[in-house]
Amino acid sequence: MLALRTVTYCTENEETPKRAMAILSRLADKGFASANVVFGIGSYTYQVVSRDTFGFAMKAIYAEVGGESVDIFKDPATDDGTKKSAKGLLRVEYEGTNFVLYEEQTRSEFEGGALVPVFRDGNLLVDEPLSTIRDRLMDSWQCPAPGSVRF
Repeated sequence: MLALRTVTYCTENEETPKRAMAILSRLADKGFASANVVFGIGSYTYQVVSRDTFGFAMKAIYAEVGGESVDIFKDPATDDGTKKSAKGLLRVEYEGTNFVLYEEQTRSEFEGGALVPVFRDGNLLVDEPLSTIRDRLMDSWQCPAPGSVRF
C-alpha cells in the first residue's frame, strides 16, 4: 500500500498535455509503461506559475514494505516549515466549517474520517458522474481568473 496526498489547481496552458504526450511516447519507445510515471511540475509548465504559487504538493506519506508500516515524510533542514509534509497515515475530519488533518494515525483511525477511497488496486470503488465531481469542486474552490495572478 502506498498512500499519496495531493492538492491541485487549474491551468490554461495548452502546451502541458503536448509535453506530457511527447514524454510518454519517448518512454513507450523505450519499453516503459505509462502507469509507472508521475509528472511533477515546474515553473514553466504552468506559465511561470509553480507548484509553490498555490501550495501544490504530491508526496508519498506512508508505505507497507515487507509487511512493515513505514511513515514517509519530508522535513528539509533549510526550510522555514512550509515544505514539511504530513507524516504517516492521515485522517481528515470535518469539524465545524473546516476540515482538520490528523497525522500518524493507526489503521483503524485512518479508516474513519471524511476521506473515502475511490480507487483500490486499480479498481474503481466510487462511480460518480463527472458532473457531480465538477459540481463538488466548484462548490469548494475558486480558480483564479486567467491573467489575474501577478508576479
